[in-house]
Amino acid sequence: MERRARARDLVAAALHAVEAELSCPCHALCPVQLGTCRDTLRRYLVELDRDALPPRRDRGEPLGRIVLDSWPFDVPLGPVVLQAERAWRTC
Repeated sequence: MERRARARDLVAAALHAVEAELSCPCHALCPVQLGTCRDTLRRYLVELDRDALPPRRDRGEPLGRIVLDSWPFDVPLGPVVLQAERAWRTC
């Protein structure tokens, strides 16, 4: 259960950071991609809170693709999102 609590904390922190970027853009990130991140992180939180996670083999990493394919490497939000998604995927 400890891994799940850690994953929840990381996902909540990433969600907060994405929402902050949406409300006050500091980097030239696509608002549509940020909205996708926000919606996906919200879904992750719901799944964690309801203890309704899909099997690990069915948990993809769509946010990782967005971050790695589209965002500049020096944006601090990227590693936060990646870490949260990895924690969700492996908890």
